[in-house]
Amino acid sequence: MSSFKPFPKKPVVLVTNDDGPPSASSPNIYSFVKLLQEQLGWDVRVVIPDCQKSWVGKAYAISDIIDGKYFYPRGPDGLEGEITSEKRPLKEGETMEWILLTGTPATCANIALHNIYPGEIDLVISGPNHGRNSSSAFCLSSGTIGATLSSTLSSYPSIAISYGVVTRPVPPRCLELANETAVEVVQKLWEDWGNDGTPNAPWQYALGSSDGGHRMKGKVQLYNVNLALIEKSLEKENRKVVWTRIARNGYGSLFKTKPLDPNENRWDSAAPKDKKETLPFNNGENSAGIVTIDDEEKPAPTNSAAGQENAPQTQTPSSQTPRPAGPGALPVAAKQEESASKGSGGEKSAEEARLRFFFSPELKRLIFPEEDSLEEGTDSWALFHGAVSVTPLQASFAEAPPESFRFGSESETPATGSGEMVGQWKK
Repeated sequence: MSSFKPFPKKPVVLVTNDDGPPSASSPNIYSFVKLLQEQLGWDVRVVIPDCQKSWVGKAYAISDIIDGKYFYPRGPDGLEGEITSEKRPLKEGETMEWILLTGTPATCANIALHNIYPGEIDLVISGPNHGRNSSSAFCLSSGTIGATLSSTLSSYPSIAISYGVVTRPVPPRCLELANETAVEVVQKLWEDWGNDGTPNAPWQYALGSSDGGHRMKGKVQLYNVNLALIEKSLEKENRKVVWTRIARNGYGSLFKTKPLDPNENRWDSAAPKDKKETLPFNNGENSAGIVTIDDEEKPAPTNSAAGQENAPQTQTPSSQTPRPAGPGALPVAAKQEESASKGSGGEKSAEEARLRFFFSPELKRLIFPEEDSLEEGTDSWALFHGAVSVTPLQASFAEAPPESFRFGSESETPATGSGEMVGQWKK
């Protein structure tokens, strides 16, 4: 007999992320939060980093003092709004109060749960990230997932959501469908949260949690949800959601001795000028489809790393960019300092001789893997075929048990990560 016990129908939700406030590099959170409120009627609290904090995993900067401010987003995309040091009532045209912290995503989650809204939160959602968080290389680096690991260790049910960018710019209709899909998946998971078959696992008795961790006894700890921004696949009639496990992969060198060119988009999947590149992606049908990125449709490069999927961002805002939302201003890539002294006779300059390295990975093979390298039932495999990937996870260095790959009300367990269709989406 199932030990499933439903959560409250309408939860109080904490939303955090690693992309920071609304900006070109954080285009998803505002519209997603609005849809959670308007469509589901859920009470949403937002506590996020005050700037881009990608690739930090579940890190805490323990020597830092964390400062916070209140942000009151306005407008159709949240790019406008007032930032204050003190809490105030909402003004005309404002519907939300957000809190911006100088900490990492994991820090934001922990402070929100234990210091800002203690005892008030039922569910934690991190994202939607601008860029996929599938496969071990990205999952283990992800600040989006790091925030949910933080909340999971405090015994809160948590969901990480990521949107895999396929074409740029992302069509508005595609983002709209992505939000609709993400909200549908979140609602289904919340209303039928799964069990993990480990009712007496010691992690569940979290120190400092309001109920000693008993709220999550025997339940799945967190879910990692990934979807590809492919309009056809996200349409209601084509939408597929599958249980998956994390694809295993890795990366080589992530650093170079030369800094990033501020005008170069290293995460852009487009080919050089006057060329087109076809990227293998399934379009939701039985055969693999092709997504074409045309250089003419690609936005002109800027002096920021904005819009780069899974791209790291510096925390220095551009002084040339208007800052209607303050911390949401676009960050800029590091520029190489002028050499203090020039070498002669073929000798290296003082700058060239310095032991200095810049984060400069080549991610294309991770973002667009070859089809024959994908193992069926993994998150990367699901994204390739245009399906929404739902991966049950544990806050430990271990695979989720087989019992996790089903809803709480179900008794049959599918083969672990076999690409089994999720519950209500089964045909």
